[in-house]
Amino acid sequence: MKKSLKPLLALVALAFATTVSFAQSPKIAIVDMARLFDSHYKTAEKNAVFQGEQERAKAEIARLNGEGLFLQEEVQNIGEQLNNPVHSEAAQTQVRGEYGAKVQELQRKQEEMNALVQNRSKSLQKRVLNFRSLLMDEIGKVAVDVAKRQGAMLLLDKSGPSLLGMSVVMYYESSLEITDTVLAEINKDRPADVLPALAAAGEEAPVVSFPGGN
Repeated sequence: MKKSLKPLLALVALAFATTVSFAQSPKIAIVDMARLFDSHYKTAEKNAVFQGEQERAKAEIARLNGEGLFLQEEVQNIGEQLNNPVHSEAAQTQVRGEYGAKVQELQRKQEEMNALVQNRSKSLQKRVLNFRSLLMDEIGKVAVDVAKRQGAMLLLDKSGPSLLGMSVVMYYESSLEITDTVLAEINKDRPADVLPALAAAGEEAPVVSFPGGN
């Protein structure tokens, strides 16, 4: 009788252990990657750099545009002389030559300005995307480390929408969120002059942003 009970008791013990194991839900941590990215001191630094580059590009474009407007006025003035019957045939030929040269110069100036806008835009966009990718990887590693230290077995980002356009995390207890802890971790080495520089740049300073974060 005792021998027949041993296998049964073993099965009962296994079933009980399995029930207890399944009853222990894995600890989940929630983080807001968009907020972490936008609040990172390196993002503030890059925003200031990109803002300065944008201002310099605007100034150069404005200069080229001013030169183009001046050339356009010259073209119009020379064009008016073409219809002046007072000029001799030789003078008309000279005016037509000047007119053609000014038109070509105006076209080159327009092409130069278009190329400048396109090249600066592509270059800046590439650098922004590269910076964003590298910083997101850096922030992600810190977030994972913090989640592991707190015993989390699963880390979810609440900032982005799902494929259906809904929030990935629809509900969670506030005690599960570790965003503030991660934010303190990533900004612990922030230089003292970053925030004053960002404030001085004004509301137009942000250039790099988390996609879908707003």
